[in-house]
Amino acid sequence: MVDDVADTKRARGGAPSAAAAAGTSGDQGMEPSPSNSGGVGGAANGGTNAAAWRAHKQGGPPPEGCLQNDGLSLSLDHFKSGVSHLQGLLEGLVASASAEREALARERAQLAAERGALDQERSRVQQVLCDSEQVTLSVGGARFTTTVSTLRGAPAPSLFAAMFSGRHELQRSPQDGSIFIDRDGRHFADVLNYLRTRQLAYPQDGTDFKYLLELRAEAEFYGLSGLTAAIDRFPWSLVRAARAACVEEDAHWVYEDGADEIVFRVDAPCQLLGVGLCGTHGGYTAEVQVLAVEEDDFESVVATLGSGTRTVTRADGKVARLDLFEPVSLAPGGTYMVSMVAKGSDSFVGEDCLPVVVAGAVKISLQCWESANGTNELRGQFPELYIRPTS
Repeated sequence: MVDDVADTKRARGGAPSAAAAAGTSGDQGMEPSPSNSGGVGGAANGGTNAAAWRAHKQGGPPPEGCLQNDGLSLSLDHFKSGVSHLQGLLEGLVASASAEREALARERAQLAAERGALDQERSRVQQVLCDSEQVTLSVGGARFTTTVSTLRGAPAPSLFAAMFSGRHELQRSPQDGSIFIDRDGRHFADVLNYLRTRQLAYPQDGTDFKYLLELRAEAEFYGLSGLTAAIDRFPWSLVRAARAACVEEDAHWVYEDGADEIVFRVDAPCQLLGVGLCGTHGGYTAEVQVLAVEEDDFESVVATLGSGTRTVTRADGKVARLDLFEPVSLAPGGTYMVSMVAKGSDSFVGEDCLPVVVAGAVKISLQCWESANGTNELRGQFPELYIRPTS
């Protein structure tokens, strides 16, 4: 009986130990969790977290505490990204400010240079002479006295207009105050007369072409384009290109309403100075134009290049030379037409004209063309052409 009671007590007392042993064995098999502690509630939470971790390992969602940790990491990443972006903006602002400072420094330096140039300009302007003031030029040792207005009057790019504009300091002789120009003084009298009158004081029938060429070189040096053009109107270096084998005086070339025309090309650069017109027993007035025309359509005018006029009388003989108002530049590759409208009686006629003429190493090729009044590449008007080779 006593033994039965003792066995019963041992059985009752041994049950908690077995349960504790079972509990200890269960804790060793669970995943660690911060909530797995304390009483029945802790055991329940521990069981729940352990089940969540086992589900997460098998591909399920992470436990609630892990989600909170991931959110914190994401927020930290966003913060770092924002700081990096802000740092980039600050660096850009610093670079922009530095560039603006450098640009401002350059502008200040440029402004200082411009102020210095303005001061120099102001100093030179104070040396400007009045128009009526006399000035003495020593050209190659020859002395010439004129007024400032005469020297300034030549249009740009005149050397004298630049010299007396006030932009350049004039170097005067300490002895007599003259201004020295290192050129030949033999031609300067004609240069100065041109500045005074705007005309070339040279006879129209003058033949000293060597002097004209020397004067032209001086005109180019002084930048007097008007004087150069006036010299070019004279037939220096003129070459006569004779087209007609003969000028028939017994023939009568009647002038009606149409124009007499020839079309030609050249193989080297040259200037057309004028044309020869057939003489007459009576008299007529010729108006001549030089035109650029289309290569394959001679009736299509590209440009009017020059013109001239002359009255022809019996006293002019077989051929009367008409000088153009200005030389006309001709170039290889161009197609040119000489057109004349005459008013008056009839004239002689050029016969057996050459379709190709060589003059001054320039080949002039007449093109096949029948004009309204009958002149063509073989007969009619323009028995001669006058050119100046320029190559």
